[in-house]
Amino acid sequence: MPKTIAFILLRLIATLLAVTFLTFAMVALLPGDPVDTILGTAVRDPAVEAQIRDELNLDDPFLARYGNWLGDAVTGDLGRSYITSQPVADTISQRLPVTFQLAFMSIFMSVLVAIPIGVMGAYKQSKWQDSLSSAGVQVALSIPNFIFGIFLIWLFAVQLNWLPASNWNRFGDGVVDNMRTALLPALALALAQMAVFSRLIRSDMIATLQENYILSARAKGMSDRYILFRHALRPSSLSVMTIIGISFGGLLGGTVVIETLFAIPGLGFSLINAINARDILVIQGITVFIAVMFVVINTVVDLLYAVLDPRIRRS
Repeated sequence: MPKTIAFILLRLIATLLAVTFLTFAMVALLPGDPVDTILGTAVRDPAVEAQIRDELNLDDPFLARYGNWLGDAVTGDLGRSYITSQPVADTISQRLPVTFQLAFMSIFMSVLVAIPIGVMGAYKQSKWQDSLSSAGVQVALSIPNFIFGIFLIWLFAVQLNWLPASNWNRFGDGVVDNMRTALLPALALALAQMAVFSRLIRSDMIATLQENYILSARAKGMSDRYILFRHALRPSSLSVMTIIGISFGGLLGGTVVIETLFAIPGLGFSLINAINARDILVIQGITVFIAVMFVVINTVVDLLYAVLDPRIRRS
């Protein structure tokens, strides 16, 4: 087990280096000059322009700029915004809790609904319950999250006036107020996730229910509910754990549309503003942070496999 953990950690470091290099390279290839962003398009003093280029090392070779940036990034220094002069790390730390809460709530709601739907679909395979849940899942997969978000705004904000259509209240403003502003965007993000999770649970549960130890448990007279949730669900959750990790990492950077739709000040909203303003260091910092979180979360999922499945521990 220690060798396996060491190998996973070495793979994590190599992956992070590759991710940061590719992200830095792609951002460097974006059109536009940071000096134009800082000074604007008015008549400029060449001396001031040269000073800015020297301070930001814009004329250095690509590998030298990447090495300097990586050395600073390891210490938590991702540079400063060209527009606001705020450290990029501070921007991320201020916006991350918002996006993290949305991602966590959407995953939690998805799993909460997907488990009973998936288990029921496997237990009632080819019966009307399975057909009904499969049809509902197909509909959920077919609806883009922003369309579902617009529908939620129309229903709960415009028609019923139960929840706000936009804005964001932090926990410091009160838990109830925070949940009122977080519920609709989290639901919009959760729909497609719920459909994917439930289909995975169903397919894995169908295979697990054919295993010999399940047949033995039935022969011993154990109840179907006990067998389904105690013996079959746990080994059937490995695929779901992988997808949850991928989905959570993806949601940290994939909430751009929903955050813009609901005017939520998260990472996605900040990334869109930085792209519109061509604030290269903010784009680069947020993109690298999202990519690193994605890789780290998937590494944690790999380690959790050994906890969920004793066969992996023994191997």
